[in-house]
Amino acid sequence: MSLLKERTVFLFIAAALVFGAAYRLFPVIAGPPALAQFFMTEDGYLMLTIARNMAIGLGMSVSDGTIPSNGVQPLATFLFALPYLLTGGDKTGGLVGVHLISVVISVAAVFSVRALARDVLRPQDPSPLWPWLVAALWFVSPLLLLHTMNGLETGLYTLMVTVTLLLFGRLLARGEAATMRDRLILGGACGVTFLARNDAVFLITAIFAVWAVHDLVTLRRSLADVVLRLIPPGLLSVALAAPWLINNYLNFGSIVPISGAAEARGTSFAAHADLLPAKLFELFFPMLPVPGALERNPVFMAVALLLVAVIVLSFLVGVWRRGGVMRYVIGAYVLFALAICFYYGFTFGAPWFLSRYLSPLAPLAIIASISVLIGLAQRLAPGNGAALVRLLGVAGLALSVALLARFLVPGAREQGHFQVVEWVQQNVADEAWVGAIQTGTLGYWHDRTINLDGKVNPDALRALQEEGNVLDYVLNSPIEYLADWHGIATWTTTGNMGNTAFSDSFEVVVEDPARNLGVLKRK
Repeated sequence: MSLLKERTVFLFIAAALVFGAAYRLFPVIAGPPALAQFFMTEDGYLMLTIARNMAIGLGMSVSDGTIPSNGVQPLATFLFALPYLLTGGDKTGGLVGVHLISVVISVAAVFSVRALARDVLRPQDPSPLWPWLVAALWFVSPLLLLHTMNGLETGLYTLMVTVTLLLFGRLLARGEAATMRDRLILGGACGVTFLARNDAVFLITAIFAVWAVHDLVTLRRSLADVVLRLIPPGLLSVALAAPWLINNYLNFGSIVPISGAAEARGTSFAAHADLLPAKLFELFFPMLPVPGALERNPVFMAVALLLVAVIVLSFLVGVWRRGGVMRYVIGAYVLFALAICFYYGFTFGAPWFLSRYLSPLAPLAIIASISVLIGLAQRLAPGNGAALVRLLGVAGLALSVALLARFLVPGAREQGHFQVVEWVQQNVADEAWVGAIQTGTLGYWHDRTINLDGKVNPDALRALQEEGNVLDYVLNSPIEYLADWHGIATWTTTGNMGNTAFSDSFEVVVEDPARNLGVLKRK
């Protein structure tokens, strides 16, 4: 029964937090190859390539500084440029710095998630245990941990989303005493959050809409007064975002980064909506990653969707009944969640990234799950409900830690692109140009790499949009080799779209499905 005591559970939570921090530091301690492969993802390397080029004076660019690019989120890219600046562009030393920055961001997010959970859960149960449990479940969730350490903006974005919502709650709590300074601080946070990831426009819109409703209904201000009070923070948020938006429009023809345009290309409405139940389930139960075979199973989809809907509705009813300004904060968070789910589930491409796109909603989902569990346990087991929730919380932390530990087994974490890097390093001169659809990992380790899926290369994206393929673009480029997953070997036959000039110019030199490697060489 000692497991059910608050003090014991706090020790479990502290141990889980220490484990989560140590786990994030593992690649730094282990060094290569874990440093390069354990956490860093293909798209993460795209961002780090641009960050490194910025640090060595090549600006926001790829392909050895020859192709300007905006296919990243700016705030994280600027932060990740710092270790490359300090190490003179050293690729290994820069990775150490990127890992350390990501750890600091994740630890900071523990406190912002805990603070948000405290403000939401305190009217229901003032125990300090529940906010720490929420933060620990977020910190050691297998999927969420990997998302915060992937070389992208995900961890920073989650931090900024929760910080901005906290500031929103603080401002509303001040009521009539809120000053211009308070409003400008919130507007500034909104602008910074947008720079962390541009889909924060949904969060900003939700916050300002709910803010207006609060001032109209609760403070009984006139519509004109509300508008006048919202204009300064709104303008500040726009002013912070404007340099990035202007850069995108003037240099790339759209305020949306080319990475977004590339990932949205070719999708159809609601093409990936069937993945939403599984991905949402993983946010509400972060210790239970859904196996791929279950993600589109109709029975599981129905059960997961029903469970999520019941939790959300029960949580919202409870929050509303308890009153206070957190009703408005949660209202803004839920509106943001609905917008994100619709945008990425119904109108966007890249379904393999859906979990990462939705991960900033995890704090809300975990808070909702814990809140509903507390209420349910109190009804079903009066007097022992809190002990039951503590027990389930410890079980969730233990399961998360166990799932993370399995990745430490040698060979359990394979990045999936280093076979291409190794072949190029062993067979291609540094000065030779290589092309690939997926150029994140390869482009980081081989400077003269040209991206062909358009995520960071506006010329390739234009070719894809106008011609449907990049074969002519490759023919007219300095590319000598094409190296990627083994499917690229079909480009000279079934994949050449009738382009005989391409087939006459390139030949297959490696086609190895077992290693998932294909290489073409210009004749």
